[in-house]
Amino acid sequence: MIETMQRDPFPRAIPARRGAAWISEGFEFFKEDALSWIGASLLFFIISLAVSVVPILGSLAVYFLTTLFFGGLMLGCHARQQGGEFSVNHLFAGFSQNTPQLLILGGIYLAGNIIIIILVIVSILFLPGGGMGVLEKIASNDPVLIREMLAFVSLVVLIALALYLPLIMAMWFAPALVMLQDVSAVRAMQLSFMACLLNIVPYLIYGILALVLMILAAIPFGLGFLVLFPVITASIYAAWREIFQPAA
Repeated sequence: MIETMQRDPFPRAIPARRGAAWISEGFEFFKEDALSWIGASLLFFIISLAVSVVPILGSLAVYFLTTLFFGGLMLGCHARQQGGEFSVNHLFAGFSQNTPQLLILGGIYLAGNIIIIILVIVSILFLPGGGMGVLEKIASNDPVLIREMLAFVSLVVLIALALYLPLIMAMWFAPALVMLQDVSAVRAMQLSFMACLLNIVPYLIYGILALVLMILAAIPFGLGFLVLFPVITASIYAAWREIFQPAA
């Protein structure tokens, strides 16, 4: 039986060293139900890929599927934590539990991505050195102009990261908060952003380790992601539990 959670939780600060511990705890979740996690991950990737190839609507629908799937996976992690079992079926739990708020979460995530893309395009077109000038610099083969072009591209990438990072922070714990604590989509994003901001140091450590693991996972034809995806997913649950659940 899933325990009742605090309905309007507030994040607490966690020691910096816990950033690495969340990944190791995520691996423990994976290790206990490895076959089920790999099966769920394969279904996640296959369904998302199949839907994304549908022109226009498919790529939009993936955002909604992502929040539904992650909500289900968070429920699966919690069931395992409470002594139950994690199964492939948990991937689809978001289609029958807290579905409206998970869909709203997906819609906000989609809208945020669209706004960011528009702002990046506007930056490319209207920042000094942008627009058609970028193409002219590439075609010129002039080392000085190419360096200017690379500097401009670097600036645009930094702008994109500065815009995208707050969205990721707002989404990080949102599916868990919606699914496990019945928090509304908007409130969940607010709480998730606050939690990441409050724990910026442990998340910096966590992010560096995750980046290294992503590089390693990509080496064997990307097969390592069948392990890393479950580990990262379960680590989100581990972090949510520590940050949002009252200390014993």
